[in-house]
Amino acid sequence: MALCTTVDCELPTETYLCGRCVSDLQSWIDQAIDLAPELTVTIMRQDRLRHVAQTGGAGQKAGSMPPVSLDAVQLQQNLRSIARDATDYAADPFAAGIAGMIRDWHQKAELLVSGPKPEFIDHAALQERIANIAPPMPTRQLLAFLREKAGIPIKRTDINNWSRRGWLRPVDRKPLPTYLPHEVLDVWNERSHA
Repeated sequence: MALCTTVDCELPTETYLCGRCVSDLQSWIDQAIDLAPELTVTIMRQDRLRHVAQTGGAGQKAGSMPPVSLDAVQLQQNLRSIARDATDYAADPFAAGIAGMIRDWHQKAELLVSGPKPEFIDHAALQERIANIAPPMPTRQLLAFLREKAGIPIKRTDINNWSRRGWLRPVDRKPLPTYLPHEVLDVWNERSHA
């Protein structure tokens, strides 16, 4: 009896992959095969069309993008070449490398189909940090500050509407209304999650 060839596994097995690694590989195979048809949208670039401004005229026209994503075509072909049964790979001396390659293909396909995961923003930590460093600011300065420091694109109309509705109160009104950035973030957080 030999040991599984998967890195850091070393469970006893009669083949090159142990039962647990075969089960894990089967899961990756099933998911990868399901993603292959979904890559068609990415291949055909139907999910987005890049626009470029026309020179000297109004409107926009389609840019000079290649008609298909060649990376997506190759990845789809790779996914379609996978055997449907993980036990077919267990007897191969390169089974551990094949399993890693299939997992990598799946992850790349998932990224192409679904896009990157949204970045998590810790609103409480952000508000605390800004409260300690930011004095009251007029709207124009405040918007630039929040865009740069917090990555939040709040608009002038948002500030005006929140102030008019009584959700946000200016610190000073003259010569220009000024607002505390952390209070604006509080209102933005409440309104965007309401």
